[in-house]
Amino acid sequence: AVHPATVPTVAWIGGRPYLLAAAFALWSLVLFTRLQATTKSHRGPTRHWQIGMALTAAAAMLAHETAYLLPLLALLIAGYESKERGRSAVFGIAPTRWIALGLLSAVLLLILLYRLLVLGGIGFSGSYPADGLLDNLGTALRHFWYLFELTLLPNEPVVSDAWQITQGWGGVESLALLTLLALLTAVLVGLKFGHPAAFGAGWLILWLIPGVGIFPSDHYHSSQTLYLATWGAALPVAYGLFRLWRPLGRQLMPGSEAVVYVPLLLVLGTITAFSNVRWWTHDGLFESEVASDPRYMEGRVELAKSALERGDSDAAMRHAMAAIEASQDSGFTGYWSPRDTFYILARAQWELGMVTEAARNFSTALEQQPHDAEVLYWRGVSRIAMEEYEGAESDLKQALQLRHPFPEAEADLGVLLADQGRYVEAAPLLSDALEDGLGGFRRHVAMARVLIATERFAEAAVQLEQALALREDPDERARLAWVSWRLGHTERAMENLNMALQFEETTSPYVDQVMRELTAPPVSPTGD
Repeated sequence: AVHPATVPTVAWIGGRPYLLAAAFALWSLVLFTRLQATTKSHRGPTRHWQIGMALTAAAAMLAHETAYLLPLLALLIAGYESKERGRSAVFGIAPTRWIALGLLSAVLLLILLYRLLVLGGIGFSGSYPADGLLDNLGTALRHFWYLFELTLLPNEPVVSDAWQITQGWGGVESLALLTLLALLTAVLVGLKFGHPAAFGAGWLILWLIPGVGIFPSDHYHSSQTLYLATWGAALPVAYGLFRLWRPLGRQLMPGSEAVVYVPLLLVLGTITAFSNVRWWTHDGLFESEVASDPRYMEGRVELAKSALERGDSDAAMRHAMAAIEASQDSGFTGYWSPRDTFYILARAQWELGMVTEAARNFSTALEQQPHDAEVLYWRGVSRIAMEEYEGAESDLKQALQLRHPFPEAEADLGVLLADQGRYVEAAPLLSDALEDGLGGFRRHVAMARVLIATERFAEAAVQLEQALALREDPDERARLAWVSWRLGHTERAMENLNMALQFEETTSPYVDQVMRELTAPPVSPTGD
């Protein structure tokens, strides 16, 4: 509970299924130990323990795939307890426990059948982006020893999943394989002699297996599997400390275990407390992780999202581009969402006025998820700014088909129709959007043009004033001058025209047209 390796599982939102699976898995194993251990053990009621064990095992396996190992863990417990009682590790196990192991295996098969029939596949997708089975095995061994090291050392694991991929079997992979074989041999020998440390090591190895990518997950390797694995490491460590503390040939005095446990808990608790500080703020966590691992793509994406939310488009674009660059490093792998990354990059570019680049990256995001209503909407908006009206209309209508209601898409479809002079179609869309509070510079301007087309100049002037309160624009200021002039407010019209001329950086044909019309000899107005 106080080991630093458990911090990410508890603090990070992605750890919820791991914690839920751990809780149900442990209760399943506890109920398993209630059953008769060997043929000579005391026989008690078994039916309710077996039913409870099967139900908790099913809940654990449905919570997360790490619990698929429950039959092996139960076999480890059964074999160890049978050996501890002087019986054969396998043939001395009581029939009731064999029935329980069969129940656990049956539950696992039912869960896999459920995944196959309902979810469309079993999903054992632990493939690495390396060429060939041998390289994938090398990558798995690298990951295994990384997790093994994090479990044994009292350090919080880095959340980054930018793991190095094996590209050609070398000395590291060979040494890892030999060491793993030696460890497995030692565990088997230890279990043969019933040593508690061997049981703890076996527990550790079994819980580490899901972390190297054999089970389906968004993150095909995860340090959150260490939550239960650390318990296996704790057993041999605690056993060794007890052996040192106990005087030779004497039993421990009641309560003296505090001498062993309290200092260990204080040290681990202090390290964990300082590790937990990084989780106090969202940005602080990922900034520290990216600082320690520049290839951490998901951390970059999270920082980009946060920067975009607080309006720092430059930082959002920088982090998103860094994530894309890291994804191109073929020597490393890690989880990231290409859709999210290109979407955030495009949003940042849109805010910075890089309309063409934004449209291109919205298209890249759509290549990952072609039926994403949000991305279709934003590509449509960017295409409106580029005056690609046909493509923009197609995007916005697709977005409306995929998501209903989608008031923002309806509003900007109204903007598009107004830009094309299709005022009758645009009017209801824009009116509904503005009534719902979905204002905006372009939407107010589009509504003003609709009102001008129907000669509702007073209402058009209100829409233009609301638009100019959001953003100053010479053309729309000149349009407001023209509307004021049509309403007979000559002085106000000239004020707005002078403001348009002052704000105008380059010559605008529309401003020049309005100026000529307002300063020309009085004639009947001919329209906008």
